[in-house]
Amino acid sequence: MMSKSKTIIVAVMILMLYGMTAYPVMAASERVYTDSASFGSSGYAVDETVTINAKIKWADLTANRTISVQLWNATDVVETLESYTVPYNASDTLTPDGSVTKTYTPSADLTEEVGTYTYYVKLFSSGLQVDTDPITLVVADSQLTMSITWQDQNNDRVVEPNELVTFTGYINWAFVENTEAHSLYVNYGDGEQLLSSVAVTAGSGSQTVTDSHGFNAAGAKSAVFTLKDATGTAVKSSTVAILVGSQPVTTTSPPVQTTSIVGLMAANWAVLAIVAAGIIVGYVYLGDQPKKRK
Repeated sequence: MMSKSKTIIVAVMILMLYGMTAYPVMAASERVYTDSASFGSSGYAVDETVTINAKIKWADLTANRTISVQLWNATDVVETLESYTVPYNASDTLTPDGSVTKTYTPSADLTEEVGTYTYYVKLFSSGLQVDTDPITLVVADSQLTMSITWQDQNNDRVVEPNELVTFTGYINWAFVENTEAHSLYVNYGDGEQLLSSVAVTAGSGSQTVTDSHGFNAAGAKSAVFTLKDATGTAVKSSTVAILVGSQPVTTTSPPVQTTSIVGLMAANWAVLAIVAAGIIVGYVYLGDQPKKRK
C-alpha cells in the first residue's frame, strides 16, 4: 500500500494536471493587452452614468483564450466588465493576431461624489493578470456661464440716440445631470421682457441669443439680462452699461506760469555769483594799473 505522504503527492499532481487542462496557461510569446482605455467622456455630472472604452489586442496566440476584463480601484476589484473569448472571427477560425474595441457601462455608481478618481482596466487570463491600464474619472458640479457683448449699428462704439445696438448673449453649460428648461429675460430700463427660451441639456452645450434695441435719449443707460430656471429663480444675471450720445472731447492746457525777479534771481543764483565775481576781479585788476603821465 502507498504511504500517506505518497498519496498526498499523487493527489496534488492530479490536481495540478486538472488545473492545467481547465485553465491553459499562455505561452511566453503570446500577448493579450489593452491598447487603449478611457472613460467615454472627459467629465461627468454627479450621478451620471459612465461608459468605458477599451481596445483589446492580442498577438501570437496558439489557442483560444478567455480574457476576464475587470475594473479596479487602487486595491480591489470593482466589478467584472466582461468575460471575452479571443481570438475568433466570424467563421470560428483561430486568428493569432487581432484586436477588438469594446464599450462597457459599469453597474457600480462611480459618480456619486464630486472629485477626480483613478481606476484601472485589468485583463486576466487563466487567473493571472496579463495587463493593466489606468483611467481617470472626473466628476464635477454643474457649471453654467453667461456673457453679453454689444455692437452699435455704425460699428464705431459710439451710441447715438435711437441708434440700434445689437446685444449677443453666450450661454454655456457643462456637467449638467438632467435637461432643464430656462428662460432669458432682458430689461432695457422700461420693464423686464422675455427674450428667448434656453434648453440646458444634460451633459454640456451652448446657446447664443441676440437682440437689438435703440435708446431714444442721451445719457447713461443699461441693459440687464437675467437667466431664470423653470421655477422663475434667477440663476445668472449680467448688466451692460451703455453711454448714449456723443461726448465732447475736452483738452486741458497747462497754466501759464509767471516768475518774479526775486524768483529768477533765486533760481539762477550760481550764475549771478559768477558774474559778480568776474566784475569784482576786473575792477580790482584795473584799479591796480599805474596811471600814465601826461
